Amino acid sequence: MRTEKSRSYDDGCATAHALDLIGERWALLVVRELLFGPKRFTDLRTDLRTISPNVLTQRLEALEATGIVRRRKLPPPAASWIYELTEWGSELEDTIVTLGKWAARSPFLEQGLPISRAGLLLAMRAMYRPQDDGGFCISLDMPDGTAVVSGTAEGFDIQFGDEALKSAQAMFSGTSSVLDSILFGGVSVEAALKAGDARITGDMSAMAKLLRAFPMPPAAPGLAP
Repeated sequence: MRTEKSRSYDDGCATAHALDLIGERWALLVVRELLFGPKRFTDLRTDLRTISPNVLTQRLEALEATGIVRRRKLPPPAASWIYELTEWGSELEDTIVTLGKWAARSPFLEQGLPISRAGLLLAMRAMYRPQDDGGFCISLDMPDGTAVVSGTAEGFDIQFGDEALKSAQAMFSGTSSVLDSILFGGVSVEAALKAGDARITGDMSAMAKLLRAFPMPPAAPGLAP
């Protein structure tokens, strides 16, 4: 299916066509928010804080028309409409992670801005560097949902559900923005705990391993911000 002619680059390169499909403002962030499961329209509005309802509707309709997103109705008693990625749409995860890893080197990257749970988890996936310390398994208890993250020499994994919780060595409680500021924004975990913005229970040594596993890369050479 072609995108609207007026929105096409009219270029035979597949990269140009990719931008035809997901290059509109907010489109790739809508995909980001759906990577960990389906969401209702209201959930997406909450996660994408500054998007307008009209723009979100337009992006969802375009992503659905191009086969990246599908809309379906949950069976009773929920009976609400949800949006989810198609199998093809889910393949964008590696692209989003790679883009995040590349942009993390920008000297203009601003720290301290709000970030959604999906945004944080993908940032962690992009920035993870295995450490020679035995790894970790930590439950991240955030207002918009709990995820269990584990890091080993083989890589970084994200799981959800009660079964995954059984393996957690420790629990971090706080918002995704608070954890983002600790991992990537230079805020110490001690400061976050003292301010009451975070709480940690369980094996503190496992939590320390998590904190060491996400070093920021050096800034790309260029103009200072």
